Order: sequence, then structure tokens, then C-alpha cells
Amino acid sequence: MAKIISYTIFILLFVTGCSTDETEYFPEDNVLVEIKAPQTDGWSTKDYINTRNCPEKTTVRKEEDGLNIKIHTLPDTKRTAKSGINTRWANMEDNITFRVIAYKCADVANISTANYAGYGDYRLSGSSVQTNKKLSLLIGTYTFVCYSFGNSNSLAGFDNSTTNIPVSNGQNFMTCIKPNININKAEDSKYTLDNIVFKHLCARYRVLAKAQSGRMSNITACSGSITLPKKTAVYSFTDNTLNVQEENTETVNILWNNPDAMEVYSEYIYLLPQNSAKITVSLDFTVGGKAYTNKSITADGLTFTANNTYYSSIDFSTDQGYIVGGVIWANGNLYYENNEYKFFPNTEDFIGGTNTGEIFYYNALLPYPSLKTDPVKTWNPANDPCSKIAPANTWRTPSSKDFTKLQEAGYTIDAVSGSKKGFKFGNTLFLPYCGYLQSLVTPYYKDKDYRGLYATSDYKYIFVFWNSAYNGKAGCNMPNDYNCPWDAFCIRCIRD
Repeated sequence: MAKIISYTIFILLFVTGCSTDETEYFPEDNVLVEIKAPQTDGWSTKDYINTRNCPEKTTVRKEEDGLNIKIHTLPDTKRTAKSGINTRWANMEDNITFRVIAYKCADVANISTANYAGYGDYRLSGSSVQTNKKLSLLIGTYTFVCYSFGNSNSLAGFDNSTTNIPVSNGQNFMTCIKPNININKAEDSKYTLDNIVFKHLCARYRVLAKAQSGRMSNITACSGSITLPKKTAVYSFTDNTLNVQEENTETVNILWNNPDAMEVYSEYIYLLPQNSAKITVSLDFTVGGKAYTNKSITADGLTFTANNTYYSSIDFSTDQGYIVGGVIWANGNLYYENNEYKFFPNTEDFIGGTNTGEIFYYNALLPYPSLKTDPVKTWNPANDPCSKIAPANTWRTPSSKDFTKLQEAGYTIDAVSGSKKGFKFGNTLFLPYCGYLQSLVTPYYKDKDYRGLYATSDYKYIFVFWNSAYNGKAGCNMPNDYNCPWDAFCIRCIRD
């Protein structure tokens, strides 16, 4: 009995010890399929100047906060060669996974679940290919279906139950069909499948965010999303087509990589081919230090064709003033005339005198010489002359902190705008040398050729900048503890 038990244990150990993973075990007569590094057919760089397959679409939206948004979408031929043909044989990006499925038939028309022969998974590593899952086949004639989602993620398992796979937005889906491949018994039982050239079956898309030149500083942060009308598709092996499904909308994120310029492109995202598409782009961004959230705009009648690249240009503009230092600075200095508060039409405009309606004491609603009593020392927003600009309570007098941020944006000394000189801040806002009014004894207007002095909402503080004609050395000073309550200054209003 002991001998029988020992013999049985030996048999069990022998069988267990010889078992292997099914994906790694192949019959002796099979041929191992190896893969040469694939390439792509390249993104189309056809010149669309005269024959666009997607006419330019433009939409404009005006916001209540003074920001205007315009979107126009068109083929992205910028930064690409305009050769009139597709770019051929481009290298694949590194670290991309792809799959090779074998069917025992000579052409695509005979692909079926019955002819399924197996699959292998591979990863591009530099100029070589690493095998994630081996593909081994009997000698014979095969059609290979090769596909990739354009990323490094592991691919979901596959079996002989279907001849199609799902595809969605955000995937750089690529395919290559290799029909009528004859595999013979090689000396080392290996066959190398080469000349795999993937073709993009989706469109490539990105967003260009543009700040208005002369009115805004750099865009320093940007993120957003795009809402699409169609979100999934099915790729069919038997006819090599991507069939987009009619479904509910989907939102896909758009990312920017450390933007810091007037014009910044997002990273590419990939879209299913779509006709007559209506898209909504929603962005959170910071321009000129001012943050905006959930700014959305819609464009419709768009076409996204496979293997083509598109972009939407989102143009930000304002006719309210200049965006720098985190706020909007008015187009011109404040003045009072005929019982009405106004802005000078140009940023360099000022008159400079004792009765011009543009020089104000601290927290006084009316300009000099309206003040007849001692100057106030406490700020009251109800007496802010900026708040009287229509629509009411939209504008305000800048605080010392607002001017500090303006100064931190950087400045150019003795900049020129029109016929006036002054400082230009953040390469955006020009403030002229407007001088100031001394009025305690005999009113005297001074320093308007070389100093700019502007009122703040903080008692005793003004914003001052000057060129070398003042004291031999140009500079800018904020905060400046001035403490001369009987002097009066220009005001450049701001809105948040």
C-alpha cells in the first residue's frame, strides 16, 4: 500500500511540475511571430488653403464682466509641412502598445470567428519591439489585423468571440491590415512580420488660447474641456471601418503644459470622426494675472475627418481696458464733465491743470476744486467717483495692493503712447506722466513731464513713478506713504 501511495504522489508531482502558462506554451510545429518596429502613415498635412474639407466656423460671445470670447475652428496646418500630400512613414512614439491578431485566411473578406488563430501583444521600445504576449502559428496563409490605441496602457484580452472592438474619444486609434501573409517553417521556428504602417482612424485636435495683443498680458494658466456629440465607435475587422455610434454627448478634458505666453496651444486630444458636429469648449484660465472660470463657447457645423488635424482658436479680448496685475484697468483716466463721469478715450490722454475735471482729492466724488472742508481720512465706497461710471458700482479706485501687483508685472521707463511719455506695465498698460496738483496755498500743477502720480483707496498712499529728470534716477514706488491730504491726483479706475 505504501508503494502505491508513493507512486501516486510521484505521478501528481510530475504532472503539476510540467504544466506551463497557456499563453507561453506552443505546439512543436508552430512558428513564433516576431515584429519589426512599426511606423505610422503620418497625420495628413494637405494644404487646405484653397480646398478645405472643413470650412472655418466663427462664433463670438460677449461676457458681462468685460471679456469677449471668439472661437473659430479650422484644419491645423500651422507648424506642419504643406506638401499637398500625406506625410509618409513617420516614426511611432516610444512606449506605445499594439496588438497583432491572426486569422487563417488570405484576405479581410474571410475574417471570421471560425478563422481566428490567436493574437500577440507588443510594446515599442526605442527602435525595437518588446513582446508582452507571444503569437505562435502553424505554417499557412494568414491575414493580420494590427491595432493600437496610441498609448502605453495594457490592452484588454481578446478571444474568438468577436471580430470588432470598441473605440472612444481620447484614443489615438490606429490600424494596419496585413493580408495574404504566407508563414513557412523557418529554420529557427520564427517569422518576422515587418512593414507595419499604422493609419490614424481618428482626428487630432487641440485648442489655441489667445490673449489680445496690446490689451492683455500673458496667459499663465489654462485648463478646460470639450463637449462632443458622439462618444463611442466600433471598429470592424471584416471591412476595416470605424462605425461611430449615435449616442449622448461626452466631455473630454483639455490640458495645457505650463503656459506662459500670449498664445498657448493645448496638448492634442483625439476625436472620433464626426460630421456636422456641435462642440462646446469650456475653459478656466488666467490672463494678465486675472483668473476666469467656466468660460464656455459653442461652435457648430464642424467636420472632423480621420487622419486630419484641427484646432479651435479661442480669442480673448476686451474693449473695457487693459488686463494686467489681476484686474481690468480702464481705457483712460477718469474725468468729470457736464454732470457725467467719463473715461478719456485713450490711455495716454490727460490735460493737466487746475480746473480740468480730472484731478481728485482722496475719496471725493467731485474733482478739484469741489473740496471746501478738511480732507477725509476714511475711505467710503459710496464716495468713490469710479463707482459712478455706468453701469454703477462696476468700477472702483485701485488700492495700494492693486498698484503693487501692477508694479510686480514689470515696467518700461519712458514708454511712448501717442504724443505722451510714461511707464508701460506688464508690457500692456500705459500710464502717462500726469503730475499732480498742490493746492494747500496757491494751486500749482507740477511734474507732468516726468512723474506719474495716481490716487489709491488707501489714505496717505499714492502710486508714483518717475524718470531720471526728477531726481537723476528713474524708479517706481508702491506703497508710497505720501501724507499730503491737500494734494490732488489723477485716477485710473479698475474693475475686478
